[in-house]
Amino acid sequence: MATWAELERAEEALAAFGRERFASRITYQATLMRDGSPRLHPVSPWFAAGLLCVSFRETSPKVAEVARDGRYAMHSSQPPDDHDGLHGEFMVRGWMEQISPVHPAVNARPSEPDFALVHYACSVEEAVQTTYPGGGPPVYRRWRA
Repeated sequence: MATWAELERAEEALAAFGRERFASRITYQATLMRDGSPRLHPVSPWFAAGLLCVSFRETSPKVAEVARDGRYAMHSSQPPDDHDGLHGEFMVRGWMEQISPVHPAVNARPSEPDFALVHYACSVEEAVQTTYPGGGPPVYRRWRA
């Protein structure tokens, strides 16, 4: 499984586009419920130690979902007034793997809430940039591990 650092080495401009849309923002991540249905939820990803990372509350049902099936997809959110998509979109998918609370990436987490969290590194199996030059048809740039 590829890491964020591997995406950066392979496709620097694509990774920079994705980092700009994920860093310090709320994004939407889908995991799989027991019946195979997707569960979509907001997350605050961060980048550290060459990894794309997220955390869930320790009591979240998503913790059990990821333990059962670690596949995920994450999509950048648009600014609220960007109905035409002029900001561009970024999507990544792969596998989530739980990491220890003492992992260097967790130590670099931007904030620490007052409740217990479970932390994950997200592999990057595919990354897709979508832009709409001049408001026209979408233009895609894709990378696969």
